[in-house]
Amino acid sequence: MNHVNILKKLLLFGITDWIGEKPINRFEKKAKESSVSTANTIKSLVSNTDTFVMQAQSAAKSATDLSMLDTALQNFDGCSLKKTAKHTFCGIGVTQNPCVFCVIDAPKGADEKTGQLGSGETGELLLKMLKAIHLNTETNTYLCPLIPWRLPGDRMPTETETEVCLPFLKRRIELIKPCFLLVFGQVATQALLGFESISKARQQTLVYQENNQNIKSIATFGPDMVSKAQTYRKSAWEDLQKLASYIQNN
Repeated sequence: MNHVNILKKLLLFGITDWIGEKPINRFEKKAKESSVSTANTIKSLVSNTDTFVMQAQSAAKSATDLSMLDTALQNFDGCSLKKTAKHTFCGIGVTQNPCVFCVIDAPKGADEKTGQLGSGETGELLLKMLKAIHLNTETNTYLCPLIPWRLPGDRMPTETETEVCLPFLKRRIELIKPCFLLVFGQVATQALLGFESISKARQQTLVYQENNQNIKSIATFGPDMVSKAQTYRKSAWEDLQKLASYIQNN
């Protein structure tokens, strides 16, 4: 039987591939193509984030007063949260050298429904916490969220969302020039004061340092946490009393 007939016989039995001495990885090209595609996607996402952060920094820096900053934030399209939210929450309260600048992580569902910060059970509890040490947004306090748009399902913000929104908050603090900062929640505490844990932040003497500002600060648990456990309520009350002492002594 010649070689041609041997090959025909092999084909008849369904044998179409020859096993050589070296293995052939027939998926190698596809794997490489997939790896390159994934790497390019990651690079694109990182590049977009950097671009949006720089746009936010530029827009915030160019604002010379709060009205311009509010407009810049309203017109900013570098955060996808804006597409799913009804309202942009810039902040409420005393805007000229308030005693305390309060920062929360983000508006909640109740705020989104009313278009007003401090709505719903969580918002009402926040205002009561401030009132307990004679703070209110009508006479001596400014209240502002780090993330100006409601997060779907009131979830935690991503690192990218925080990075994009942070320049507007920092510029707002710079323009308002408060005497003290009161920071509620883990996300805002990490973004402004550099502590991932509120418990660790509470053990420190905190100072917010940005753009030649040195503002004495207090970090504490937000009203959503305070409403869940006695431990958080006790800790938050201790922090509020500490802030009240700062105010009285200064």
